[in-house]
Amino acid sequence: MKIIDKLIKSVRTSFEGIKDPRSDNSTYTFSNLLNMGFAMFHLKDPSLSTYKEQYDVRSDNLRTVYGVEHLVGDTAFRKGIDKLIPKELQKLFKPFLALLFALGVMQKRRVLGGRYTVVSVDGTGHYCSGLKSCDHCMVKKSSKGKISYYHQLLGAVAVHPTEATVFPVACEAITKQDGSTKNDCGLNASKRIIPQIREALGEDEPIIAVFDALYLNGPHIKALKDKSINFIIGTKGQTYLDVQVERLQENNELQQCTWETNKIRGVAYFANGLILNGTHQDILVNYFEYTETDRQTGEQTFYSTWATDIKITQENIRELVSVARCRWKIENETFNTLKNQGYHLEHSYGHGKKYLSTNFAILTFLAFMIDQMVQHLDEDFQAAKEREKNKCYILDLMSSQLV
Repeated sequence: MKIIDKLIKSVRTSFEGIKDPRSDNSTYTFSNLLNMGFAMFHLKDPSLSTYKEQYDVRSDNLRTVYGVEHLVGDTAFRKGIDKLIPKELQKLFKPFLALLFALGVMQKRRVLGGRYTVVSVDGTGHYCSGLKSCDHCMVKKSSKGKISYYHQLLGAVAVHPTEATVFPVACEAITKQDGSTKNDCGLNASKRIIPQIREALGEDEPIIAVFDALYLNGPHIKALKDKSINFIIGTKGQTYLDVQVERLQENNELQQCTWETNKIRGVAYFANGLILNGTHQDILVNYFEYTETDRQTGEQTFYSTWATDIKITQENIRELVSVARCRWKIENETFNTLKNQGYHLEHSYGHGKKYLSTNFAILTFLAFMIDQMVQHLDEDFQAAKEREKNKCYILDLMSSQLV
């Protein structure tokens, strides 16, 4: 059995362990609904209607590979998945990450002396409409009075500075919470995703979570510390940190490290033991900044600043910079792939009244997880990648071979 077959079988087994949330429909098993949804996203069908149109020619292999015993009608399919609390799907990333640990994959991706797993966290939109809405929709009004209803999500993926492959760790909806009339936000969602990250990777795994400057605040850092998660968070000027850094610069007290390659010259400055802000003077962080210039033209090509709770030294600053910069892999290798390379994350497969849109997004992340694991583990994929040099084509080809 091929690796991709084994992974899909594991997905099916996970679905069988989910309790049926329906009370009024026993015609189809709930695992059949989830198998049908997962197959639709894993096969990258652009719509539910396309999936149904292809069912007759796929039915045998949809049954044997994906466990789809029946083609369920649109209403029953959407209503059933709409009732499932998202946390039941959110916990399904853990067994696949455990498999990657068992195979030694995650250990090889650790940084800073082989100690830390790096997790990049960021938010993105996946649903927006001027017409359809639900109790969980967030609402915004344009300057011209146009109202839009939308859903976002906060994603967390395990990344590595030198590897393109990412592995989803957690996925949390940024939507109005049950009973709330106020829009949700990324900071609130981060409080819910931090425990998911720790649970998914295990209690003993050292983790560095990488965030943008939105998350540089005391409550967020304390939430990370409560789960023993280290951090690298971008900074964005005009903060108490900047005041301290300016004073250190004036007194020539920032430490400096410089390195060069054939193409670039990198200069990093850093300092340890700075106060986060006036409100949270008990929180000390370490600061570093990095400037990169083109050696031929002298043009600056990159500049950024960060705060971390990891002690910075001359020996680790260069790797810390590379870890901080790989935060963008959640944008480039994850969200961009899910939106523009066949997964149709922003397409509405159905909005529902409760959790449908969120559950469809999580199923999309789960399908992406399987593809990323295949990309990393399957020798056939590695050989094909060398020939084709096109990741999307190969993944689509492998999926089509199953049906």
